[in-house]
Amino acid sequence: MRFGTYHVFQCPPGQEAARVVAGELERAEFAEALGFDEVWVPEQHFSPYCLAGDALLLAGHLAARTRRVRIGTAVVNLTFTHPLRFAERVALLDHATGGRVDVGVGRGYQFPQYGVFGVPIDETRAIFDEALDVVLRAWAGEEFTYTGRYFTIPNVRIWPAPLRPPGEVLLHAVNSPESLARAIARGLPALMARPLSPFAEQVEEFARYRAALAAAGVDAAPVLARATVLKYAFLAPTRAEARTLAREALEWDLAILQHLTTPTTTEMPRGYELYERRGGRLPEYAYDGWLEHVLLFDDPDGCAEKIARLRDAGIERLLLWMGPGGVRHDLLVRSMRLFAEAVMPHFR
Repeated sequence: MRFGTYHVFQCPPGQEAARVVAGELERAEFAEALGFDEVWVPEQHFSPYCLAGDALLLAGHLAARTRRVRIGTAVVNLTFTHPLRFAERVALLDHATGGRVDVGVGRGYQFPQYGVFGVPIDETRAIFDEALDVVLRAWAGEEFTYTGRYFTIPNVRIWPAPLRPPGEVLLHAVNSPESLARAIARGLPALMARPLSPFAEQVEEFARYRAALAAAGVDAAPVLARATVLKYAFLAPTRAEARTLAREALEWDLAILQHLTTPTTTEMPRGYELYERRGGRLPEYAYDGWLEHVLLFDDPDGCAEKIARLRDAGIERLLLWMGPGGVRHDLLVRSMRLFAEAVMPHFR
């Protein structure tokens, strides 16, 4: 298995933005020194939930500060940017980093952002699909035109095209059977960034993913090698410490996340199946149950036992959100070190 760390740049009350940014960048560099395979950054807007408003900028910065680890983004929201601008930036980043950056793309989920950017929330799926089509056409390395509902592109060619083919550059955020099918049809690996999903549910979803790849006649091995699953993680020398030290930070994270995922319209936005099924609510908070079935908040042995379930399901690439905002820097560093020294060796 390959392991990455996820750096969300969260700024809860009592924290300073400058310290948050410096601490996350320091831990990203430390991840490389510890032997992690990847470091990932998000992109969100207008909230202390995440100070990272430009994932591609951060990816380029981290690529310059590191030498070995891959850099990932989870995710760039294609409904908030012009697809040609995105295509140019990612292609240049691919060249500048020697193909070391993986770019997850999606249509987002934090509802207050759409009104600020003037994006119709009920149309995000259609906008995303059209934008992604433009990106893939632009990366073909030749002149093209495009006429759609949201984008009209005159005859143009971008320079340069990426070093790598799209299936080696991009990952497609997957949150429903429909988005899974669209990712497979486009030849893009799945990015399953739902850290509150139970382990058993993720095992079942990955089995469906493997079956869908086989049914589509896709060579599954290279796709599954890049497919990525995200989990909350926090390690301590004892299980009791791990379960206590990160709880308050997780509860702040969930409270602000609930605000950001509560619809800002009088009706539930269309096209967000997970939120529609739950009436706009996060999964019911049940910390004790989550410790056993959802979270990697544990001592090294307990963490390894849970990860083994994901490995046995065929998951090869695991992204660790190593402690939500508010956990002290020294405790996060210790958690990362424990994982690298006492968990990763089980899966190498």
